[in-house]
Amino acid sequence: MQIEEKKAKDLFQDRIFTLSNFLSIFRVLLLPFFFYSTYDYAKDPSNLSAFFASIGYALVAVFTDYLDGLFARLLHQETTLGRYLDPVCDKLVTLGGLYVVTLHFAFPSWILIVYFIREILGVWLGGFLYLKRGLQGRPNWWGKFGVGIVAVSVIWYMSLPYFHQFGAPYPFLMHPVISAYVLLFVLTAGVIAYVVRYWNIVLHPEAIELDPENKKQAKKYQKI
Repeated sequence: MQIEEKKAKDLFQDRIFTLSNFLSIFRVLLLPFFFYSTYDYAKDPSNLSAFFASIGYALVAVFTDYLDGLFARLLHQETTLGRYLDPVCDKLVTLGGLYVVTLHFAFPSWILIVYFIREILGVWLGGFLYLKRGLQGRPNWWGKFGVGIVAVSVIWYMSLPYFHQFGAPYPFLMHPVISAYVLLFVLTAGVIAYVVRYWNIVLHPEAIELDPENKKQAKKYQKI
């Protein structure tokens, strides 16, 4: 393939102030409120208003993650910047959520470290494809599924003190570590999928022939 390097400033040639971009940034702006309410709840598990506030912030973050992509398509506001901003904001929010449950609710710290390394590699890969290959990678289903599992895991771990106080409707709900290991599996599968998809593009770009009519290829990456 012909390599066309890009500069970071080129990202800002598209529209910046769109509803979808606002929703992406809004998720990140919720983090301080989530940290505060979760700290209050962890300090005093009987403070149910703080507990439900934290759950509410988490659900709003999940909902806006769905809405920003929907509005980008419906309002024809899809931009190169938006396609990078959305996953970067997702990474900040998911890492923030996992950090909180690791700090206060005994989420396995080593899985948080694995997740952090995976997200750093993801940012590097996205930047490399854009700056060095002139391509934009497409998210795979493992990545999208992982964001959902993080949300489930964060809410599940946060709910454990509540279950200890008032009981859990099902015995397995007392074991949120299940979600942590499901997340680990999804992370591993996602890394393998990305290696298979982008190995040649990163190391052997001369072996890749871009075909704009190839729909299967277009699901993996597109030329910018």
